[in-house]
Amino acid sequence: MWQRKELKRRGKRQFLRNWAATVAVCFILAFTGAEFAGSADFIGQFDPSAMLPDDQVAIQAASLSNWELLLEWLRIDPMDGTHPMWAAADQSLAPAFDTLTAPFSAFFALLERSRFAGWLDIALAALGIAGGLWFSIWVLSAVSVGARRFLLESRVRDNISIAAMFTPFQHGCWRNVAKGMFLRSLFLLLWACTIVGFPVKLYSYRMVPYILAENPQARPAETLRLSRQMMRGNKWRCFVLDLTFYLHWTFLPLLASTVLGTAIGLATGDVALCQSLAAAAAGLLSLLFVNGYRSATDAGLYAALRQAQLDAGTPLSALFVVPAFGETAPAGEKPRLPDADVRLPEDPVFHYAQRHKLDYNRHYGLRTLILLFFTFAFIGWVWEVALHIVTKGMFVNRGTMLGPWLPIYGAGGALVLLLLKKLFIRPVATFLVSMVLCSVIEYFSSWYLEVTKGIRWWDYSGYFMNLNGRICLEGAVIFGLGCCAVVYFAGPLLGGLLDRLSPARQNTLCAVLLTLFVADLAYSHFHPNAGEGITDYNDWQQDAARDALLPEAANDSVTAILSE
Repeated sequence: MWQRKELKRRGKRQFLRNWAATVAVCFILAFTGAEFAGSADFIGQFDPSAMLPDDQVAIQAASLSNWELLLEWLRIDPMDGTHPMWAAADQSLAPAFDTLTAPFSAFFALLERSRFAGWLDIALAALGIAGGLWFSIWVLSAVSVGARRFLLESRVRDNISIAAMFTPFQHGCWRNVAKGMFLRSLFLLLWACTIVGFPVKLYSYRMVPYILAENPQARPAETLRLSRQMMRGNKWRCFVLDLTFYLHWTFLPLLASTVLGTAIGLATGDVALCQSLAAAAAGLLSLLFVNGYRSATDAGLYAALRQAQLDAGTPLSALFVVPAFGETAPAGEKPRLPDADVRLPEDPVFHYAQRHKLDYNRHYGLRTLILLFFTFAFIGWVWEVALHIVTKGMFVNRGTMLGPWLPIYGAGGALVLLLLKKLFIRPVATFLVSMVLCSVIEYFSSWYLEVTKGIRWWDYSGYFMNLNGRICLEGAVIFGLGCCAVVYFAGPLLGGLLDRLSPARQNTLCAVLLTLFVADLAYSHFHPNAGEGITDYNDWQQDAARDALLPEAANDSVTAILSE
């Protein structure tokens, strides 16, 4: 029988021994919205207007939740007294609906921004929602299971790489993992309709991701049954475990930081700013410590419950296929094996990179780098165009040039492959240095374009931790994650595909693309791509500031008339 204090002690020790990699994994989960999304809320909720003068603060309307957008789309008002069923659902299902649809809430926002104007906007929104749902079911769920795989492996060795979290994406396994997680989410959604049954079943199916992490080939229905068996008699104890984490590491730090921030704000006169900084401090505590600590403790809980099933000799215990994931982890210093030699005993799963022989230390020739530059530039263009469609509800040709490429993405990806090769064996260092390198490129690109053209093609003013509106923390993190994907997956994979082309075809492609690029560059130098949704940041800011001053100007006019 597991003991709460001992479980937490072991979990903390495991977390601290693999601190950097565990924090990186939890950060990826929080940033993608797969898990721990609330711990990253402080980035979006940070109020930069607290640092600006009143005449530079634009008034923004509050956005609607996904549930409210759905009701507005259906033309239903749950409070008008004519829809009692929807009124009851508004009280009970709204939080669960918003939580389940959080990974693709940006596509619901498209409905709000388009104001449901025409079938085209509705069709685009529906397509976006379908795409977000697919991404949530088939990708984010597998990433969540992969994170459990990382945690289980980190119990038995110290030099675990974050690449372990991508284990489910081997050929044929990630689909089965996604099916298992989808079945779990479907059951939870159905139980949410009963209100009372939802929290009970939330604990009943708690071990499903860990079972799939150990055995991604397990049948989804069997993983649900095994999870119920493992949690039988342990639900209340797990609830108490979660409650202690919440009280000690979420509620009390947030309360203390809020009280301290308010007190400092009252003393300095900047209450809003101090409260925002206090919330940021609590969020950083979650990102850097609490999420990893809780996750490592949960992995230890799974190991304890797993061992209990093996001792009981239950038939479904045959799903446990990796003996090294048992309750007893090696004492003392764990083996430090090179990543290439890591495969636990009787482990049926190969890491994706190992199975597909993706050598991230491979050499990239000049022709390959040129073709990868254009590939990454095109992917960046697609990313920004799609992002603008989702956030603004309209298509625009993003970038300074007319062609479907954004050179800043191509330059970032190519330079990382060319300059940071010595860091590839350390993913965390690769991520951090890539953040800095891409931020430097983005900053000086913005500065050069503004000096030579007098126009800004992007402006991060108001974003959390921005520098002169040219770069910000959120953009740097996205670039860092993208560069890691380039280094460990996209680069070796695409490089291998390009190497299959004959040198003559590579030369032809390079010549054609470079000719088109140089011609576009020369034309765009005199006729840069500009207009609505591309370079209208300054106009937008001026309009927002003017709109914010309209009520004050109206009050002054009324006062002047009355005084006469």
